[in-house]
Amino acid sequence: MFKLGGKNINVKSERQNKALKASWIGLVVNVILTSLKFLAGLMGNSSAMIADAVHSLSDLITDAVAIVAFKLAGRPKDETHDYGHGKFETLASVIVGLSLAGVAIAIFYCNIIKIWSTFKGESLPAPDTIALVAAVVSIVSKEWLFRYTQKVALNIKSSTLMAKAWDHRSDALSSIGTLVGIAGAIFIGGKGRILDPIAAIIVGGLILKVSIKISLDAIHELMEGALPESEKKRILEAIFSTEGVIDAHKLRTRRIGTSVGIDVHILVSPSLSVVEGHDIATAVEHKIREIHGHDAVISVHIEPIHEEVKEPGGKDSPKRN
Repeated sequence: MFKLGGKNINVKSERQNKALKASWIGLVVNVILTSLKFLAGLMGNSSAMIADAVHSLSDLITDAVAIVAFKLAGRPKDETHDYGHGKFETLASVIVGLSLAGVAIAIFYCNIIKIWSTFKGESLPAPDTIALVAAVVSIVSKEWLFRYTQKVALNIKSSTLMAKAWDHRSDALSSIGTLVGIAGAIFIGGKGRILDPIAAIIVGGLILKVSIKISLDAIHELMEGALPESEKKRILEAIFSTEGVIDAHKLRTRRIGTSVGIDVHILVSPSLSVVEGHDIATAVEHKIREIHGHDAVISVHIEPIHEEVKEPGGKDSPKRN
């Protein structure tokens, strides 16, 4: 048990280090891009590029939030947190999602005003090529960040890092829209300059869509939402594959940060001894950990099956052939 515990601590430490490395890389790239975009937007007279810079600034803030969250989530359980600190990551995902929604709303507001001004006879300033170059640099940089961060997030199973990966992708999409808008405004000129704010609004819609998904998934977890039905089916199949288990019911599941919490009642023969019943419960735990890892919090309650129960299959039970 001691060796196993040490192994778990090392795995957690390695996971935290990978998450922090990805977050720091994202932070450094965002510092450079934010500065470049603001400079290019102001010098190049591009509202779309300035909106893109605001988006990158929000990335800076969420990168800092993610780094703090990973630090806190990596702490072991203590007297006041019996299940560890994993939900700090989930809370960080909510913050990332809401900040993205705020950016999208700000982009809508600023650029709708610009479009409305053209209908009143006002002319928009022509963007400069420096804004076009900045958009290309942003697309390449953020797409690389998305692919790198997504790979790490899948490897360590981090919802917060995955939210950050999609944050990078939304920034890349934002820069694509910015590129199209700036290019149209430069090469078409005149009324074509309205493409700059239109592109920004379209990208704002994409950002809002991503933010809603990230926020709802994280809120579901914070509200103790159950695991998907497919996961619960896998758990029950593992339980029923355990020798000595006649039936199972009252399966309850939830996420605890990167781990899961699982409670279940199993029915066994009333003729078994306490030791035999305990051994079956332990075997069930091992089966579930093969699916959800050693960090899973599992509680298996043993019940003697009643004589009137003719065959296995309570309401939680999967159908067996």
